[in-house]
Amino acid sequence: MKKIIVSFIAFIALLTGCEEDINLSIIGGDRKIVIEGSIENGEVATVIVTRNSPLSQTVDFSKILVTDAQVFVSDGTVTEQLIFAVDSTASIPFIYEGNSIIGMPGKTYYLTVIADGQTFTATTTIPAPVALDSVWWIPQPPEDSLGFAWGHLSEPVGVGNAYRWLAKRATKDRRYIAPFGATFDDKYIDGKSFDFAYNRGDDPTVDPNITDSISKNEEGYFKNTDTIYVKFTTIDHNSAKFYTTFESALQSNGNPFASPVTVLSNIKGGALGVWAGFGVTYDTIMPTP
Repeated sequence: MKKIIVSFIAFIALLTGCEEDINLSIIGGDRKIVIEGSIENGEVATVIVTRNSPLSQTVDFSKILVTDAQVFVSDGTVTEQLIFAVDSTASIPFIYEGNSIIGMPGKTYYLTVIADGQTFTATTTIPAPVALDSVWWIPQPPEDSLGFAWGHLSEPVGVGNAYRWLAKRATKDRRYIAPFGATFDDKYIDGKSFDFAYNRGDDPTVDPNITDSISKNEEGYFKNTDTIYVKFTTIDHNSAKFYTTFESALQSNGNPFASPVTVLSNIKGGALGVWAGFGVTYDTIMPTP
């Protein structure tokens, strides 16, 4: 459990750069609330509320996790208070979870979080899902049993969509994982039909020493024996900006020659993080003989 906590908080600490240039000397300097929330079609809302933590300090989980927040989600007509619960598929398995409001494409959802005497708000919309035409696995030369997951997308004309790809291996991954670069918009692909591929993403909350595959040459690859579940999502542009700038910040962390990155959060009130609506479709890539 300690590995899960430390790994995720390392990611959260980087979020202290939201709405300002990232600087390693200020990471974790100000105590702030971090919110990671989402709602998708056919599912209830889930929200994780934590406090940021300096990378240079030992993580005290009792001080990081916010268990007494008041979390509300509204669809504009009904408002419900989310309940603190355990979910082993979440990045941190302690979440606030909804019950009565189920995500629907085209609807807007409003988040309110009250924590540490402060109120934070955010708004997101679930775009209409766009299904992939097909998915498959192809080996990556010179390997014959290791490769990437592929998909074919026929992008709708003039909609202005943004997308996020996630995948997991049956029996091996506890949750869907987005590799770096998994978020993109249709600025250059509007109305086009094309193939694309993604490598296997790493779960930063899992100790690699206890996963099934320790071999370095398998990192980033799917095996031909894997059953791969693909989660392809449409997201609004504010959520897409968060994910793309957050990934840029992670990639530039520690690089003295990299330009500072501003992580764009859609949370108002001074908290860090994202409230995202996902229009989700699922596909399965079966093992390749």
